[in-house]
Amino acid sequence: MAAGVPIAFQEVLNLQQLQVPETSIKHGLTTMESDKWIVSVEPNQVSLIDLQNQAQVTRRPIKAEAAVMNPSSNILALRSGKTIQMFNLDSKSKLKSHDVDSPIVFWKWTSATNLALVTATSVYHWSTEGADAPAKIFERHATIGSNTQIINYTVSPDNKWCLLGGISAGSAPGVVNGNMQLYSVEKKVSQPLSGHGGSFCSIKLAGRDDMAQCLVFHEKKPEDPAHRLFVMEVGRDPSKGAPHRIPPTQIPVPPEAASDFPVSLVIDAKNDVAFLLTKAGFVYMFDIHSGKTMFRTRITQETMFVTCAQASTGAVFGITVRTGRVYRVGLNGANLIPYIVNTLRDNDLAIKVAGRLGLPGAEHLYTQQFEALMGAGQ
Repeated sequence: MAAGVPIAFQEVLNLQQLQVPETSIKHGLTTMESDKWIVSVEPNQVSLIDLQNQAQVTRRPIKAEAAVMNPSSNILALRSGKTIQMFNLDSKSKLKSHDVDSPIVFWKWTSATNLALVTATSVYHWSTEGADAPAKIFERHATIGSNTQIINYTVSPDNKWCLLGGISAGSAPGVVNGNMQLYSVEKKVSQPLSGHGGSFCSIKLAGRDDMAQCLVFHEKKPEDPAHRLFVMEVGRDPSKGAPHRIPPTQIPVPPEAASDFPVSLVIDAKNDVAFLLTKAGFVYMFDIHSGKTMFRTRITQETMFVTCAQASTGAVFGITVRTGRVYRVGLNGANLIPYIVNTLRDNDLAIKVAGRLGLPGAEHLYTQQFEALMGAGQ
């Protein structure tokens, strides 16, 4: 990648080199919920790749259809037929087991204590604590029905909002529609959204004491070629004022990627940045506070089918389908402000981002701004 760009990008691991078969490196069979483990379901065994221990591989003779590791602790969830189980690998004990009524089409840990289960009609939450069975949270909206392949599910920091996302075939050949369902746990109301990816985050806004819990999502309506980024606050106490919301911003999709679509949107909570990753291997980096696109590049010709954030650095991990390349993409702070100033030519954005993140490169802009204010008598 060219020098001076504001992202750092590298291949950090290759699953095929760790003898994970190509047929297992795909959606539903290989999972990565955090920077601690990658889990791959293979014929007659499950491979556990310990990312905190030099990618040491442990292969267990387990027959399962799917497996997913807790993002915080060594609790492995296994699914076979209608039976789902949780095992504590440290104590070598079974925590819970349950037989579901309907097949699970997607599952994901939404926290250290909650495993979300999605069926053809509903979404359930299953806690690691206690002996309770999975609890039904809401039913899937008609716009995200059984013809939709679920590819993501996320819950807000306050656990009061849920976002279910999926893709389905469009009306024209090669067109893939994105549909999402935003659900309010308190109001028990759903709002359908047209788009391919979204996530929640908490940000500190200038001039406000309380944190803003925001939904960041991609919008692409079937009849409209435009891709937009939305940032809107959800769940704010009305007594504290109006919720934060910025006008949707246009996402600069290149002409050669007109039929491309996002497969995930991952939040860098450390820097208040959102990364949008697409099927064709493009990465877009947005400033959440303004909604502006700070950088776009193509990092691979392949699709990264599973992604997750690294909380300690804000970087994003992604795994390519079949080839099993594990990429790490993150903000390159040293290059960001010079890039915004010299390439984007957006001095206002440069000043705000530099001030918020404590980054170098905007010192001369502060001087210019001060002199302009002094000249204007302010």
